[in-house]
Amino acid sequence: MKIVFFIITFACSLISITSYAQPPASAEIKSIALTNYANPQQHIYTAGQPSKEQFQQLAEQGIKYVINLRGDGENNWDEQALVTNLGLQYFSLPISSKADINIENAKKLQQLLAHVSESPTLLHCASGNRVGALIALYNATELNQPIEEAIETGKQWGLKGLEPVVRDVVATIK
Repeated sequence: MKIVFFIITFACSLISITSYAQPPASAEIKSIALTNYANPQQHIYTAGQPSKEQFQQLAEQGIKYVINLRGDGENNWDEQALVTNLGLQYFSLPISSKADINIENAKKLQQLLAHVSESPTLLHCASGNRVGALIALYNATELNQPIEEAIETGKQWGLKGLEPVVRDVVATIK
């Protein structure tokens, strides 16, 4: 009888320990006034540039990864140092000009998204426009979505003013 009790107690302890060790399945971003905030896909949040205080709040609310599409030198502070000091993983894919809205970078972004697929992730640039542009470009060229559908998907991710650039790149590829 004591052995059965011990086994049950041990099994319950293991279950309880593993439940605490599991990372949260998703973040719930609330009460943070992020510019152009969207949640276009499970576990993925898009926005314009967060402030230092907003990064602190994002970490507290369960974000695990940050993917920054801003070009080198666009910030006057070290985002990578701040993000890693908060215990988050940081990735940078610098999209500095319209020339960087290309299929190679769209594929790189998809690789990053695949890497963080099940973890709460913030994907940002200055406004969300570059984020949406790369998503639209990938969907149109790699997933063979009709251009109008790819543009609509891109808008859900933040696409605005770079829509003509996406259309031009797709026209040159197809």
